[in-house]
Amino acid sequence: MILYHGTTLLRAERICREGFLPRKPSRRVWFAETRGYALGRARTQARRARDRAVVLTCNLDLEQMRKRLGKRNVFRRGGVIAIDGRVPVSVLRSHPGYADQPRAPEELARWINDILGLKPHKGVSGRHPGVDRLSRWVVNRMTSRPNSTIRTRELLGMARHWLPEFFKGVEIDPETLHARRRPLTIEVKAEPSEVPPDPREEEALDCLASEKPERRARGLRLLAELEDPDLFDWCAMFLADDSMEVVAAGLRTMLSCEEADPEVITPLAESAEKRVRAAATAALAKHGGKDAGGWFERGLKDPEACVRRETAAVLDVLDPGEHREVFELALYDPNPDIRRRARKLTAGRGYERESVRWGGAGGV
Repeated sequence: MILYHGTTLLRAERICREGFLPRKPSRRVWFAETRGYALGRARTQARRARDRAVVLTCNLDLEQMRKRLGKRNVFRRGGVIAIDGRVPVSVLRSHPGYADQPRAPEELARWINDILGLKPHKGVSGRHPGVDRLSRWVVNRMTSRPNSTIRTRELLGMARHWLPEFFKGVEIDPETLHARRRPLTIEVKAEPSEVPPDPREEEALDCLASEKPERRARGLRLLAELEDPDLFDWCAMFLADDSMEVVAAGLRTMLSCEEADPEVITPLAESAEKRVRAAATAALAKHGGKDAGGWFERGLKDPEACVRRETAAVLDVLDPGEHREVFELALYDPNPDIRRRARKLTAGRGYERESVRWGGAGGV
């Protein structure tokens, strides 16, 4: 099936050489069934890395992946797919354009050395005649067939042809592009030993796969307790769940995420289900960036007290000095819990004491 992977240009270049590897501290590679979701994730990563957002198109056989990695290691729900393991470069259907295509002699030499596991001073030089011929072949191919893509295996075959001495006695896995010498071994970097997974992670995955809504909601809460690095993507899997309880749980769990994509959450802020609307508005208020003030104002003007309470619960992300109109809404809310929280956050910040007493109104 056709899937999409959102990433940055720099990471896309590495994927085109090595395949998909989990981006530490994550242990999983993430794909989406829609390009829009993948693009949102790519933009978030690009902002943090100050890079360009790239969406890679892939063709994955999920059943084959399950047979190879195990059923538990391929999790699909809500148009989002998590794969616990390496995904080969051969699944790529598109590349991020010629920006990632090595063409200059130095770029091609670095690409070959990466595959062979050779350090620059021991590997192929950009001045090698074979690298020069390979570079001229790439440029000619790109010029004569601008709409075609040079597949990794094709480029590797041409490199073998013009640089046979470097590939002598070397086996290259066509799926992972990792080299192995026989009978000698190539120099490899020792990977640090991985920390064994927390037993709660297995319980969380069991919960997420459950048919019971309360179990799925518990699975999301467990992942939040574990501070899973992919928490937002896990939550996004359940935003189209049949149970409103699970959808609301996913949105509330997003409050524990370091980052989130507002585009994914925004449609749920219109929900007629007040629990979902409340959780979505609070998530947007926290992760809305420059639009956060508008989401706070919208949440604190909602006729439902639960929406206003959940919005007020994240007021501490705002500066009372910069968002006076938002805090005044909370200070004069009919609900005493909201007023109490607003007073605590604005104490000593130049706000006048509440002039209207609501008595026992308690909320709407």
